[in-house]
Formats: sequence, C-alpha cells, structure tokens
Amino acid sequence: MNITLTTLNLQGFESWGTSDTWEKRVPNVVRYVNETKPDIICFQEIVYLPEISPFNPAQLLNQQLNYPFEASSITRLQVGRKYPVYREGLATLSKLTVTKTDTVVLKQAEGDAHNRIVQFIDVQLPDGGMLKIANVHFSITDYVDFATAHIQETINLIKARGEKRIIIGDFNHVRLEDLEDIWGEDYNSTSDVPYVTYPVWYEGPKHGPKRVDYALVPKEYEITSIAVSPDGLSDHRALTVTISLPN
Repeated sequence: MNITLTTLNLQGFESWGTSDTWEKRVPNVVRYVNETKPDIICFQEIVYLPEISPFNPAQLLNQQLNYPFEASSITRLQVGRKYPVYREGLATLSKLTVTKTDTVVLKQAEGDAHNRIVQFIDVQLPDGGMLKIANVHFSITDYVDFATAHIQETINLIKARGEKRIIIGDFNHVRLEDLEDIWGEDYNSTSDVPYVTYPVWYEGPKHGPKRVDYALVPKEYEITSIAVSPDGLSDHRALTVTISLPN
C-alpha cells in the first residue's frame, strides 16, 4: 500500500510584495495539491489572526481542497510584528480517517524565542491498520542550534510510547544527515536525496538555498519517491513523499 504525504510551511497569511500575496498564493497551493493528490498534508506556521479571517489558512484552503478530516493545533501565543497578539501552530488535512490527535509542547531552550509543539496524528488505513504521523516545526538554527534538541526530544518521546511514527515537517536544520546518530537506527530519511525547500530568492544568498523540510520514515516503511513543488506556494517549497507500507 502506498501513502503520499506533503509538508508545507505556509508562513501564515504573509505576503512578499505584490507578486506573492496570500490571495495569489492560494491558487498555487490548491493547484499543487490537486496535481500531486497527497493523502495527508502537514502544514506549519498556521496562524489564527481574526483581524484577517475567523479561519486559519489551512481551514481556508480546505474550503477548496475538501479533505474530509482536518485538525489544527494553534497553541503558540506571542507578540506579533504586525498584530498585537500572534497565535500560531500546526495543521493537518487527511483523506484517511483521523482517529486520534495529540499536541505536545517541546522544551524551550534559553535564548529560543519560540515555544515549539509537535502535532501527533493517527489515521486509519483502508485495510484497517493505523498510520501514525508527527507534524513538526522545530526552532531555527541559523545562529544557535535549537533544532537538534527538538529532534532528539521528539524521537525520545516516540520511543517512550513504543510507536512507529513518521516525523515530517520543517526541521529548521540544513544538514539532517549530520544527525544520523540520533535517527539512523530507526528511520530512513529524505535527506538521502538532494533537494531544496527554502530557495534563494526569498532572503538572498546568505540565507539560502537550503533544505530544511524533511521526512523521517520508520525503517519498516520504504520511501519510494521524493519531490518538491515549484515556487509560489510560500517562502518554502512543499515536500511530497510517497511511502510504501508493508502488507
């Protein structure tokens, strides 16, 4: 059985000039999803900004995508740059039945401005089996490496629960392959294949191009394809991964 997952850091309702407004990004996201037909979509940087909409961006997109199952975890509360109160988190859309969701707050290191979460999603497969997913967005590592501790904590939590769970999302780490001592025993990684999910055009050569979005897949599963989207969906490109599950 094959399952296709997409991850996309949507960066809320943000716009970059007149060519990449939220209104212009929406049809690009919808077109990409309709073309690639993922079974599950994991979004990061999903915001609730009532000044813009009573719905978050994933909910608005799903009004056109019509995925039957939708789960949002908007738990982060911080001072915004444009709005006094900024609420942000993660969201998942699924064609498969979602049977359970859980959200865990990760430890916040000294100096890290962000309080990160992991969204756990359990879905029922057509054959009656279960597929477990962790939608993640770890803290940025441009100057201080906060992401490695988040990766380790997430893997430790999954191990403690005795679970086999796909970890997918924005890892904010440019060389996940360097951390193979953390994940290599139990997971295969999309980092085995070269690709870019944070292109150079957004902030210039100092900040890109980079690969910061990944999937860690339990070794019992096989990664059969890895692809990224064109530009224009967000400041990130979407990463789409097809996984073969054992019979």
